[in-house]
Amino acid sequence: MPDIPNTIGCKVDKAIKLLESYNIIIEETSTVFDDKIQERKDNIPVVVRQLFSDNSIILTTAKFK
Repeated sequence: MPDIPNTIGCKVDKAIKLLESYNIIIEETSTVFDDKIQERKDNIPVVVRQLFSDNSIILTTAKFK
């Protein structure tokens, strides 16, 4: 496994810049509550999980209040 920067807790834009030389896949996760989705819709996504698989880095993001 290559030496990959840890981006957990970073805003997604910063994570993409740190990992620009890698193949990145971004998956978004969200709450199931519609009122919370609306409350967070304008917030910037944050990386909550980072996995290395098949020569790609999978970033899971979420929006927080």
